Parts: sequence; C-alpha cells; structure tokens
Amino acid sequence: MTERFLRDIATHIWQHPDRPALVSDGHVTSFGALGAQVQAVLTWLRAHPASDLVMVHGHKEPSVVAAMLACMFDGRGFVFADRSNPPDRIARMLRVSGAQLLLHAGHAPDVDAAVHSHPISAGRAQSLAQDAVCDVDPKTLLYVIFTSGSTGDPKGVPIRRDNFSAFFAWYGEMLQAIAGQTLAAWQSGHVNHASLAFDMGMLDLWPVLALGRPVVMLNHRYNIMPRKNMDALSGQRDRVAVRSWFSTPSLLQLMCTDPTFSAETLPELRCFFVGGEAVQPSLIKELRRRFPKAEVRHAYGPSEGTCMSHVHCLTEGDLKRHEVLPLGPALAQNVMRIIDNNGHDVPRGTPGEVELSGPQIVSGYIPADHPANRAFSMRDGAQCYRTGDLGYVDAAGHLFLLGRADRQVKWNGNRIELDEIERAAHGLDLVHNAACLPVREDGQLRDIVLFVQPASGAHLTATSCAQALATRLPQTMIPRDIRLMERLPVTVNGKVDSQALLAQLNAPIPEHT
Repeated sequence: MTERFLRDIATHIWQHPDRPALVSDGHVTSFGALGAQVQAVLTWLRAHPASDLVMVHGHKEPSVVAAMLACMFDGRGFVFADRSNPPDRIARMLRVSGAQLLLHAGHAPDVDAAVHSHPISAGRAQSLAQDAVCDVDPKTLLYVIFTSGSTGDPKGVPIRRDNFSAFFAWYGEMLQAIAGQTLAAWQSGHVNHASLAFDMGMLDLWPVLALGRPVVMLNHRYNIMPRKNMDALSGQRDRVAVRSWFSTPSLLQLMCTDPTFSAETLPELRCFFVGGEAVQPSLIKELRRRFPKAEVRHAYGPSEGTCMSHVHCLTEGDLKRHEVLPLGPALAQNVMRIIDNNGHDVPRGTPGEVELSGPQIVSGYIPADHPANRAFSMRDGAQCYRTGDLGYVDAAGHLFLLGRADRQVKWNGNRIELDEIERAAHGLDLVHNAACLPVREDGQLRDIVLFVQPASGAHLTATSCAQALATRLPQTMIPRDIRLMERLPVTVNGKVDSQALLAQLNAPIPEHT
C-alpha cells in the first residue's frame, strides 16, 4: 500500500509541476524540477538493489530532498548525514544502520570501500515516471534519525511507514487548515529551520509537500544570524508567503532580537508551532505582540513517538494562569499515561514520568542490543515508550511538562531540578534567555552554572541576578556561578548548545558586584 502522503506528493509533482515546492538559498525549486531530480536518483537506485537502507549525505540542498523522496518512493529507508559530521561519526552511522549505498550532494565523504556511493546530481533530467511510487509493506522502514551521540556510539530511531502515516493523518489536516482562505495553498509557505538529520526537519518537509505547500528551507548555519534568516524569508515574497513556522523557543528568541521579525515584514504569517524545549510565557507574549494575527501552538513529542503527540493552541488565559504552559491532551491515536518509578499510574495533578503508546511509537532503537531499549515495552498490543520527561496532567487532561528525569542532580546534599532553576530565571523581567547546566569531572558533579542572556537594554549583573532569583528559589538552589552572555549559542536544530556553553567555562567568571 502506498502511504497517502507519498501518493499526494507524487500527485503534486505530476499535476502541478510549475508550482513552488522548495525555497532554498534564494532559489525556488518547482514540484516538476523536484520530480525530475527524484527520477534521476530512482533510475540509479533501481540499478542497485542491494541495500534496504540508504545514507543521504549533504546539507539542505533541494537535491538532498529529492534523494530522500526517491528512497521513499522506491520502498527503501534512508538516514541523513549532514556534511558537517566528522568522518568517524559517518562511519559509525553506516555501521549501526547497515546502509550499503550512499547518495551525496557535493563532495563525497570517505567511506568504507564496501559502501557504494553516487552523486545525487548525476543522471539525465526527466519527468517523474508514473510507476515511480512502489507499493510496499507499511511496516517497512521509512527513515532513521540518529541521536547526538556525543558519548559512545550513536543510537538510531527507526521510523516505519505506518508510524509516519499515523502522524500525518492528524498533522496534515492541521496544516491544511492553517493554510487559510486568504492565500492559495501553493503560496502558503512553511518555514523549515532545523537540520534534516532531526525529526523537526522531517515533520516540516513531507506533510507540507503532501499538501502542495512550499517549504521555506532556512540554512541552519545561520541559526544565530537572525538577519540572514529574515533576508531568506523575505526574498521570495512575490511567489511564496510565509504562513506557518515550526521552531524551538531558542531559535525564536534569537529571531526576536531582530526588529524586522514582525508582521510588517511577514504579513501573512498566521501560526507558530513551538516545541523541542521548555517554552516561556514571555516568549509567547512577545510573539503575540509582534504578530497579533498569528496563533501560537505549543507542541510536544519525542523522536521515538514520530515527531509529535501533543499540540495546544495557547490562549490569553493560559498565559495569565500558568507559569508552565499547557500542552493539551494526547492527540489522535496517541495515548498518554503519567507513571511512577514502578510503572503505575499516578493521580491527576501528581508529577511522574510521561509514557506514550500507540501507532506512532517506534519498536526500539538500533542497534537492537542498545541498553536504552529498556524504555520500550508492549501493553495490550500497543507499543509503549517511557520518555524520561517529567510532568503531570490537570483535571482537564492537559499535560504540563516539568523537565527531564535525568536533569535532577544532588548538590551539597540537596536534590535540585535544573529545569526549575531555568524556569525561575526565565521569569525575571531582565532575562531574555537562560540555561542551567551541570559541570562534571570524572563522572562527579563539580558545579552548577547558570548562563544568562539579559533582555535588550537591561542592566544585569551576576549579583543582581542571584538576588532576583532569591525571590523565587531557596538559597540552596541558586547557582554560585552565573555567567552573563551576549547570546546563548544554539545547535543546528535550534536548541541551546550545552556543549558550546560548557566549553566557555574557562572564561573569567563575572564579578558579583
């Protein structure tokens, strides 16, 4: 059976070849041009049937999207490796995934001789053939997302076709409604800012293309350069208008440092999806101020649950009533429980670990013997996953996240939630962004550091920040080391870059004045 989202993408390629599909680096790639690139890769793939999983190597070029589509059309899974990855990581990803074919945009990486590589751009351009899309088992692998793998071997999250189809069944309808009536669907662009190696890159691409909407692909090398992003967003306004945007709060906070990030520059923007990190009410208020006609949807879902399980449209009442913003109930066929350490349900309002189950949950990590697979189980015929996220459900069934189970540390004999410190810092008027990180040495906790980006024009010192935190936290939770930063660095996926922050700890400590 051909998955609906793939069939719909192919239909747009055949029926609307002149409409825009991708906007990248100031250039527009039409559905027809994308289909021609897909067909060129398909021709090569079908002459090399050895591998069920293909590695796609490159950046955010349209040819990379074409290669991924070709793999999916041909019934093969793919794993994407950004060219910023070092050779040893690519080698480990190939080994763990078992991929034997490699399609590359630009320079080919050095790989084992047993891996057959091919440049994506090669091949004679031709229209997408009518037999391009294969019927395959819905339980066939669609793609693999690899975790950061900063220590040890990376683990892969294998997303099957039926996992993604279950996600698209409800998310596609949500995106279609957002396109609205003031613009044609083919003009209603959706912003993709994350690396294609992450689930946020996948949830942006395929559902949007399936609806015939164009994807505006921001170069994630410019994540910390708001003006570069604004130039890219405004460069094709005569053909594509930015209608919706999915982003981490860290990326949006950086965008808010640019005064042109507003409805005056992006007048058709009507919806922000915000997730991937803790979302602060102050950010939502700022987005509503800059884009008064846009709604903000608070989103949540782990990679292991195929992109998302929760989306809640935030209201003015949510901002007034809650410091931790609600995520709503689990959507569609997703089922959520809040459980204790023994896996038993806890009463409503009681914090516990978030467990998800349903057709979007993957069967486990690869390799199969990875110790983290203990988080997966089966219950009543449904796949379950213990997320490691802490939260509670209120009387209305809305999920409120409190942080990560692995973000609790013991410091000076006290149990401390690092996410609680971050929430307190974000609640200060003089703070634009903050990150609280543990510093370990030989596996032992040596210190806790709070990195703070002051609000624009704010006069803030480490001492005044600590004094302000004392009105919200007990003295035992206030970090002794508070670093003031011009801005917090972000990863290619738009999240706060913890490793980059920790690397700066050799810098002089600001004086407590």
